[in-house]
Amino acid sequence: MDAAAPIRVFATDARVIDVARPCRDHVRIEFVAPFQDAEPGQFLQLLCADRDDSVACGAMMLRRPFSVADFFDGGDGARHGVVISRAVGGGTRWLDRLRPGESLNMTGPLGRPFQMPEPHEHVALVGGGVGIPPMIFLARRLREAGHLAATAIFGALTRDLFPVPILTPPLDDGEPAPCLEIAGAPGMSAVVTTDDGTLGLPGRVTDALRRWRERHPKTALRVYACGPDPMLKAVAALTRDWGVACALCIERMMGCGLGTCLSCVTRVRAGADSWRWALACGEGPVFDRDVLLDYASLTTTEP
Repeated sequence: MDAAAPIRVFATDARVIDVARPCRDHVRIEFVAPFQDAEPGQFLQLLCADRDDSVACGAMMLRRPFSVADFFDGGDGARHGVVISRAVGGGTRWLDRLRPGESLNMTGPLGRPFQMPEPHEHVALVGGGVGIPPMIFLARRLREAGHLAATAIFGALTRDLFPVPILTPPLDDGEPAPCLEIAGAPGMSAVVTTDDGTLGLPGRVTDALRRWRERHPKTALRVYACGPDPMLKAVAALTRDWGVACALCIERMMGCGLGTCLSCVTRVRAGADSWRWALACGEGPVFDRDVLLDYASLTTTEP
């Protein structure tokens, strides 16, 4: 049975306490959380505009979904949350201009989170681009649970778009090393990939995942992944071929995040010969690999 969902807040202001820039286009925003708990894989719907501007400009009225990138005791008597954004449009450029002391209006936490692994399983946290943030939070929760058998595999297009602080240069042969500053899981082994080879292993996260499996073919493995659809489909195909468990956190446009607008539907299996639509905001965004029909192997016959 799933754990009780954290109590959510609606359209509530949170005070921004720190803004950092881990790379060229990304901003890490830390805030005093107006809610008491969150789980890895859950997300927030952020109002990416000043209140007056959101009314005046229709493009800013809809909230944007952002994964919870971290959640922890801030040491000041409050719980702190983190989101990581890449400036690519009007809303994310507004986030890019936030400063400590300003307010960020949010609804959440929303969605179904990742489920914790079995004690004997080695965990691979696979994140690509904007899919890296929920893996950072999951790394913290694994460490808090005493689950140390975990490897982070994070990828980006290029070094300038890699949103995690680097402690030491990642190895270019795909061998895991404690090279990243993952606040909630210090010392976690990690592999970094970049499409253009400017950081870590040249290639994609699936290249690194395949190399890890070749070195540990008998290890009980569970894979958690978040990133763009082509990456998730490739991870799904690999893990299915290997016969290992895999959970995917999918990315969808979400107008409300509450199951009202129906903008985030995805196809899920409803039986051996049927399927149905599911809302990523409510039944996801985390799904078991084999439930997601659109992430089935290319060789799999779909109903």
